[in-house]
Amino acid sequence: MVIGILTLVVVGIAIATRRWQRPSYNPVSVAGHGFPEGYVVFTSTDCTNCKTALARLKQTGAPIREVTWELEAPLIEEIGVEAVPHVVYIGPDGQPLAQTVGIPSARWLRRMTG
Repeated sequence: MVIGILTLVVVGIAIATRRWQRPSYNPVSVAGHGFPEGYVVFTSTDCTNCKTALARLKQTGAPIREVTWELEAPLIEEIGVEAVPHVVYIGPDGQPLAQTVGIPSARWLRRMTG
C-alpha cells in the first residue's frame, strides 16, 4: 500500500515537472552570417509566441534582426533553426553569446542586457 502511494506521488511529480520544462533544441550556428550586435529572432508570420517574443525584445531597446521563415527559409534551414521563436544574442564582436527557444524570460533578458 505504501509503495503504491509512493509510486503515485513520484509519477505525479515527474508529470508535473515535465509540464513546466521547455523542450530542448540544438543550438543554432549564426557565426559567419554577418548578424550585427543585438538580438537575432527567428520567427514565422503565423506564430503568436513570435509576436510576444518580439514585443519583449523591443522593450530592451537593443537592436533586433528578425529572420522570418516565410521570407528567408533557406537561411533558417542553413542555420539549423528547429523551432520558433528562437532568439540569439550577438555580442559586440559578432559572436553569439546566448540563445533561447520560446518567449525569452525576463531573467534571460536581464542577463543579456544587464
